[in-house]
Amino acid sequence: MVSTGKERYSFTKLSSFNNCKYGYKLTYIDHCKGIGNCFSSYGSHVHSIMERYAKGELNLWDLPSVYEWEFDSAVPESFPKSRFCKDMRKLYYEQGLTFLNNFSGYDEIDILGVEETFEYPIDDWIFTGVIDLIIRDKDGKLIVQDYKSKSAFKNKAEQAEYARQLYLYSLYVKEKYGKYPDLLRFVMFRKENIIDIPFNAAGADEAVGWAKETVKKIRECDDFSPSCEEFFAENLCNHREYCINRI
Repeated sequence: MVSTGKERYSFTKLSSFNNCKYGYKLTYIDHCKGIGNCFSSYGSHVHSIMERYAKGELNLWDLPSVYEWEFDSAVPESFPKSRFCKDMRKLYYEQGLTFLNNFSGYDEIDILGVEETFEYPIDDWIFTGVIDLIIRDKDGKLIVQDYKSKSAFKNKAEQAEYARQLYLYSLYVKEKYGKYPDLLRFVMFRKENIIDIPFNAAGADEAVGWAKETVKKIRECDDFSPSCEEFFAENLCNHREYCINRI
C-alpha cells in the first residue's frame, strides 16, 4: 500500500522544476492556481475526445463533429502571433480535424487502460501519473501510448527527454502486467506521426535516475530564481499574468 503521507511527484512537476524554479515555487509551494494557455487547452481538447472514444462514450464517426462543436469553448485562449504562420489558431484547428477525420479506430487493438491513474513508490516518495492509453496490438505487443500536440521532436535529445515520462510510467505497467511494455509510443496527432521507441532497461534506469536527482535538487533548493525561455514566459507559463520576474 502506498503511504498517503509521502511526497508526490509527477513527471510534469519534476519537469516544471527543471524548466523554471520560480514557476515551480509558485505552483507547488505557494499553490498559486495560475491560468491556462492555448497549447495546453488544445492538447487537452484532443485528449478528451480520444479518451471518450477509447472508453466507448463516443462513436468513431462522431469524433470530427464533436471536435468542431467543442473547439471554441475548449480552447478559449488566443494563439500567439508568429511570423511563420498568419493564423496559428486556424492551423492547429485544421490539423486536429484532419487527424480525427483520418483516425481509423482501434478495431485490432486490445485496450487495457484509458487515462489510467497510478502511484508508484520510489525511495521515500511517490511517483504519480496518468497514462493516456495502455494497449496490446494484434501482434501481442504491450504498448504505452501518449498523445502529443507537438508537431515533432526537435532532435534525439528532446525525444529522449520526453521518453523519460513513458519510461517512468513503465514501472507501473511492469507492476500491473508482470512485464515492461514492448513499445513506448508517441502519437504526434497534428502531423499524424507515430514515434515508437522500443523499451530498453538502460532508458528506464536513466529516467529513474533523473527523477531521483530532480527530487534531490528540489529538496535542497534555496534559490527559486526564474530560468525559463522568453517564449515560455510570454505565452505558456501559468503565472505569466502576474509573475514579477518575467524575463
